[in-house]
Amino acid sequence: MLIDEEVLAVVLAIIVVAAGIAVLQIFPIGRIAEPFSELAVLGPEMKIADYPKEIVAGELFKLYLYVRNYEGKVMYYNVRVKLGNSSTQINETEPMNVPVMTRYDVVLLDGDNFTWPVALSIDEPGVNYRLVFEMWVYDEGSDGFRYHGRWCQLWLNVTTPIVP
Repeated sequence: MLIDEEVLAVVLAIIVVAAGIAVLQIFPIGRIAEPFSELAVLGPEMKIADYPKEIVAGELFKLYLYVRNYEGKVMYYNVRVKLGNSSTQINETEPMNVPVMTRYDVVLLDGDNFTWPVALSIDEPGVNYRLVFEMWVYDEGSDGFRYHGRWCQLWLNVTTPIVP
């Protein structure tokens, strides 16, 4: 009878250890499975909707910029706003090769996010303007910012203001 209780205790201990290991594999406690950053442009109502499609040249229009840090460490972000057109190129490895209209900086702890209002204007009327928001991150190794490969865009038509 004593051997049966010892065997039962060993089997129970093995089950408890196996269950603990299984739980640790399912829930990544204290580790980042795949670090990443989020970048989004929100419409005037702070939603992923209702973006302006047509604006008047020289008039301010309002958007919101959203950044979230899931990198597993403190991050210093720099978001650059650029204006191009349908032939202007951008991808995950190369930023848009046009001048920066404006930039926004924020330092975020892991898991934190920040949303701030953005008021912009475009002075020249035109069709199919490509308003791009690029995410750059501070790189300690080079003591400067490097393109993080995250970007989002809005397509805009800019009309001539009506003169009374």
